[in-house]
Amino acid sequence: MDLSGIGGLLKNFGVDLDAVQEAMNDPEAQEQIAAAQNQMMQAPGFADMLGKLDGIAAQGGIMPDDLDGMLESLGGMAGIGNMLGGMGSLFGAESGGNALDEAAAEYEPEAYDAGDRAFVTELKAWLKDTLTDIPAADVCMLEIGYRLTHTDEGAEAVTGELRLGYNTAQTDAENCANGQADARWKTALWTDSSFRLLDQEPLADWYESQGYELSALDDEDELIQRVYDLAVLAVTELHRERFTEQHFGKKLPVVIGDDAYDEKTAVRVVKANGGKELFDKAFFALCGTECD
Repeated sequence: MDLSGIGGLLKNFGVDLDAVQEAMNDPEAQEQIAAAQNQMMQAPGFADMLGKLDGIAAQGGIMPDDLDGMLESLGGMAGIGNMLGGMGSLFGAESGGNALDEAAAEYEPEAYDAGDRAFVTELKAWLKDTLTDIPAADVCMLEIGYRLTHTDEGAEAVTGELRLGYNTAQTDAENCANGQADARWKTALWTDSSFRLLDQEPLADWYESQGYELSALDDEDELIQRVYDLAVLAVTELHRERFTEQHFGKKLPVVIGDDAYDEKTAVRVVKANGGKELFDKAFFALCGTECD
């Protein structure tokens, strides 16, 4: 097996290339290799990636957006790591791998019914309109946050608020000038951490379609996580359409969480943004996880 073309990629995922060459003469290992290859062929986006490779060959060379397109087909670097998982276990990859990548690969938010799908569609349209209305040109990061608010009128008065916040490059530079590595991710310091709220009507329609009654919730966290699952789907689709690139000139990191970040926040951003590349170690440290 000639590994010269993909050797560097396999090494990045902990594969021992010498072990690969030795295994080629072992009949039992060859059966395992065949199974691992089949796993790769069945990976989501693999057929799409092969189609993109055919297109690159037909155009006579790789263009600047081609690599981004192939990575997106496979769900970013986390998706590639998941696709190569079978190979890694065969050829000496370190057990466990990166916990964040593994968690993101296993996290598969879904729109379970027509109510969920309608809410994702509504959320996408709202995000596009809201992003278009942001007055600043140097937007560099976004956050979607959702929280339940208990008013002073009593236990029955509970409302849910979903907001979009943004930061600009100028504000980010000022925040980071104080030397605090995590200052850029503290949304209280952003240009506008609550630029616009989603209207209550689409939220109310979705609550009703899913049987949620805010004043009688058994598990508030379960509702919040469901909202965030659908937000991940909406952001994933926006990135697939390259919306922020078209409007702001580059792909922007979108945080999906509210104030206190945790490991779930880290998993959501890796899934929604197609990998970890748009975030730094300070962000993942705030989430209480590590980024290799």
